[in-house]
Amino acid sequence: MDARTLHRRLAAVVVGLAVAACVVAATFVILPAQGQHDDKTEYGYVYSGAKSSSVEFVRANLTDDTLLVLGSSEFSTPASSVPQVPSQTFGTHNYGLRLMLVGEAFDQCLWHTIALGALADGGLPRNKVTLIIGLGQYTDGGVDASTFSSRFSYSLYKGFCSNPSIPQEIRDKVRQRLEEQGIDQTTLRAADPAMPLDSIDGLVMGAMDDLKLRNDLSSARAKGMPLANDPVQAPDWDALYEQALADARRMSTTNEWGVEDAFYTKQLAPALKSLSGARSEETYSDTPEYDDLDLFLSLCDACGIEPLIVVEPTLGPYYDYIGIGSDKRGAAYDRIRSVVAQHPAAQIADFSNKEYERYYLFDIVHFGWTGWIDAQKAIYEFANGGA
Repeated sequence: MDARTLHRRLAAVVVGLAVAACVVAATFVILPAQGQHDDKTEYGYVYSGAKSSSVEFVRANLTDDTLLVLGSSEFSTPASSVPQVPSQTFGTHNYGLRLMLVGEAFDQCLWHTIALGALADGGLPRNKVTLIIGLGQYTDGGVDASTFSSRFSYSLYKGFCSNPSIPQEIRDKVRQRLEEQGIDQTTLRAADPAMPLDSIDGLVMGAMDDLKLRNDLSSARAKGMPLANDPVQAPDWDALYEQALADARRMSTTNEWGVEDAFYTKQLAPALKSLSGARSEETYSDTPEYDDLDLFLSLCDACGIEPLIVVEPTLGPYYDYIGIGSDKRGAAYDRIRSVVAQHPAAQIADFSNKEYERYYLFDIVHFGWTGWIDAQKAIYEFANGGA
């Protein structure tokens, strides 16, 4: 290659990089900042990975009336299936309490620990947090590295590392768990830099993550709902429960288990024959999730945050059928209660005794009509100072 050709190619590369830089810069200008706020719109009930990964967006939408609620796929239950979901209870009525739901399918206690550490920097409204957990998180082997990596958020981990209230012992344990889950050292060092090169990596990763979140948040913003601004009233839990029963009876007519008709006929019934005893080897004992729950609660202790752990039941008849008997499930619930009991500030709303109650779940693991009423009543009382 002659000097003139090499010069042209180098010039083309420089021009290309300059154009790319201009495109990125223009995109930053066009897209709203993560923390841009609309005080007439409620985003707390939007189910979105981008929302849940954006510290700035979540914090911008916290108010003195907000309670942070961490969870997983139960937040994805549509109101068309269960009209009692939080968006329809607290989202459409002014009960003096707004919920900020943070989490998505496959988010478990390690993810929640990182998210809480990031969001709690500077304090939380009410100085409280609720975490919803279920036995699906405690299966043997724990969440696989590939699944965890798909939900890992650089921005959340960066925020976690930047919180000065988190003790070094907890930081070290979280980092060790992230290494076990396959998060690479470059990413870990960029979020918590020790060397100049780490800081440079952090600037690049931070900028790219910011750009992605700004873009992805556009769909979350579109799903916001009008802010309920009617006069403050107390929930009529008896009336809400009776309506939940009426809705459940109307939407569950095809099965003895009291789950939603569409779920039963389309997903469960066709697979039942092959599922008999299929998971009899499951023990709910060989998992790091119990230690991760303890880590989450230790973070609450360190940051002076009062936690409520909401224990979601499984569908007892179904789990008996697939070979995970009540003895195994009971031992797992006992272990969860034992972990929570080691943290005096922690409260627990334990609904594991509802495994055989019709209409409590709309499928095999997610709160249904009456289940969501009980869970929200516990959350409301916790937020307002009750046990």
